[in-house]
Amino acid sequence: MVSSIQLKIQEQIRAQKKIDRAREAEEFAQAEAKAIAEKKASDERIAKKMAIIEAGGVVPNPEPKVVEVEQPAEEKPAEEKPAEKKVTKKKVAKKKVTKKKVAKKK
Repeated sequence: MVSSIQLKIQEQIRAQKKIDRAREAEEFAQAEAKAIAEKKASDERIAKKMAIIEAGGVVPNPEPKVVEVEQPAEEKPAEEKPAEKKVTKKKVAKKKVTKKKVAKKK
């Protein structure tokens, strides 16, 4: 038997799934549009180079992109601390506890 609470939960889940699917479709469309734009730009660069080659010219080498890498600041070597002495605890022998024998009454 299905209670009204369970039906409401199922409706909420369905609504959330619809929202999620719509968001995923939008993200896919954006990713696809970005890929198409990148391909178009690449095709344009190739077309320019091919036109230069067909005209008998030499394609100039593009300047390589210089990526600046941040170098970490010089680190000062950590001051050496004197080695700490390890303190070990002495093991104490445990005393055996003997139980008293109780005489049973008959």
